[in-house]
Amino acid sequence: MSQQSYWPDPTERALLGPFYMAEGISEVLNVVYTFRFVYLYMVMERPEWAVLPMFVEAATILFLEIPTGVVADRWSRKLSVISGGILFALSLALIPYAVNHDGLVQLWSVCLIFALGGLGQTLVSGAEEAWVVDNLNSAGRKDLIDRYFGRIRSFASFGGVGAGLFALAILYTTEISRFVLDMLWYMAAFGFLVSMAIAATIPEHRPVQAAAGEKIGEPGFWKRLLIGFHVILRIRPLVLLTIAIVIATFSGSIADEAFDISMVTKGLDGRALALLGILADLIGVVAPLIGVVIARKFGASRVLTVFLILPACVVCVFFFDPALWMVIVLLALLAFFDGIWDPVADAKLHSMIPSVSRATVGSTVNQVSAMASLGGIGLFALLLGEHSEALREATPDLVEAFSGGVSTHIYIPTGLFGLPVPDLAIVLFVVAGLAAIPFLLSGRPYEKRKEEQ
Repeated sequence: MSQQSYWPDPTERALLGPFYMAEGISEVLNVVYTFRFVYLYMVMERPEWAVLPMFVEAATILFLEIPTGVVADRWSRKLSVISGGILFALSLALIPYAVNHDGLVQLWSVCLIFALGGLGQTLVSGAEEAWVVDNLNSAGRKDLIDRYFGRIRSFASFGGVGAGLFALAILYTTEISRFVLDMLWYMAAFGFLVSMAIAATIPEHRPVQAAAGEKIGEPGFWKRLLIGFHVILRIRPLVLLTIAIVIATFSGSIADEAFDISMVTKGLDGRALALLGILADLIGVVAPLIGVVIARKFGASRVLTVFLILPACVVCVFFFDPALWMVIVLLALLAFFDGIWDPVADAKLHSMIPSVSRATVGSTVNQVSAMASLGGIGLFALLLGEHSEALREATPDLVEAFSGGVSTHIYIPTGLFGLPVPDLAIVLFVVAGLAAIPFLLSGRPYEKRKEEQ
């Protein structure tokens, strides 16, 4: 890989540098991200309640993804992104307040705030990618599109390393209390506000044909809701790739949460999650760039196929009753595989979408993916609910877990194949990703035809 591939050249810095900076700053201050689910898992009155806010967030994204994409295409991708980032920051800042309630009031409060965060994410999702891609098209630099999708994840991961180090410094140098843990949420909210301030300085360039289309013969709002599906359905390779992405989204929908529960119930010191977050982000700095390089060499479909097979193979280690350190190694491997798969899929997807409907189509794909994620989260919540009391007994107190205390569990409930419930969930969901392979293979002839042209 050339030096230019590792670091942006002057032109790339001019066109994309502010996007990279905004992403990096939001990530470096997002010190709560690694602990988000564990925090909820330990403070909510029932273990499965920690999953329900995630379910509500995914449901919000499901219902609002396409309408917010249409709004971004119709008026402004930039305004959509900035508004969404502010709403998401507000939702982060409100979480410590919501969890202080008791009973169902606690559950409803947290769920409502996660719904607000989901709205913020839908305003950003699709619109940000469309903003970037159209800016690059207007500058005549389509060659930077796949590099952006790899690089943005790399910068985000680099920022995540900083967030992990920051969190470690806080957790190891202060006396742990609920106030200290709550402060992590406030810092994350501040980071997103700073990120949006940077985004506000970036211009928005719309292609001439897109601008003309908005003035002459533009379809109404409700008709535009169906444009994304229409564009996807009339381009066969796009249909096949969309189905593959949806299946892969379902496969990875609960991996982070299931790993967190698996490690906590195996006695992991909560502060070690920051170290694991740093490890995952270090992997994320390099993996997307590797993904871009090997996709250019071997073809996107082949890379996407291989990196669905590899995770399904390595999760079989759970059948051998792995120790905690083996689970950590497995987590690192899956982070590497995901770091390669996601940017390759995104770049391939956006290379197929017409500019005038780029945000709408991108949001449509995100919405159907959200449906798959929603289903996965719901199934995971049901699985946890069946073993609620046993899992609660195997879970340490929040402050104790982040002060060096470990779980003193006697029994972790098991399910199919005699696997502990969190481990079983990881195996079943990751293996389900293999169902995407036939659709990726079906799209390869179209990819080859395009390369020949």
